[in-house]
Amino acid sequence: MTKNILVPYDFTNFGDIAFKKAMEIGEKFDSQITLLTVIGSDVDTSGMNYSSAQEAQDEAENKAKNELTQIKDSNQYDNVDISVKIVHNSSVIDGICAFAESNNIDLIVMGSHGRSGFKKVVLGSVASGIAAKANCPVLIAKPPKLKI
Repeated sequence: MTKNILVPYDFTNFGDIAFKKAMEIGEKFDSQITLLTVIGSDVDTSGMNYSSAQEAQDEAENKAKNELTQIKDSNQYDNVDISVKIVHNSSVIDGICAFAESNNIDLIVMGSHGRSGFKKVVLGSVASGIAAKANCPVLIAKPPKLKI
C-alpha cells in the first residue's frame, strides 16, 4: 500500500518534479502526502551567540513553513491530504530517513541533483544517500530529457 508518501522538498525545480509525481501517485491511492524540509547544516550560525543562532533557525523554519504551506494550498486535490513538516537535523539524509521511519512512510519521492547542486554519475548525493539508507522504497523523479 502507498498510503503515506514523503516528499523531501528542497525548493528547487527537482523538488517540484518530485511533488508532481507524488501527487499523481497519491491521487491513485488516496494517499497522505507529507512535504518535508530539513533545516540544519544549511543555516550558518557560526560566530553567533545562542540567542542569535536560535533566531536564525526560527527564521529559516518560518520561511520554509510559509513556502511549503503556499505549495500545499495551491495544490488541493479531493482525495489527497497534504501536510507540511519541518525537521531540524545537521544531516539532511539522517533527518529524512528518521522522519520516514518514525512516521510509517510507505514511499519517498524525491528529485535528483536538487540540494547538492553537484552532478553525480547517477544521482545527487542526497538522493543517493536516501536510496541507500531508507527503510522504504524510494522513487527518484527526474526531469524529462530535452529532445534536440
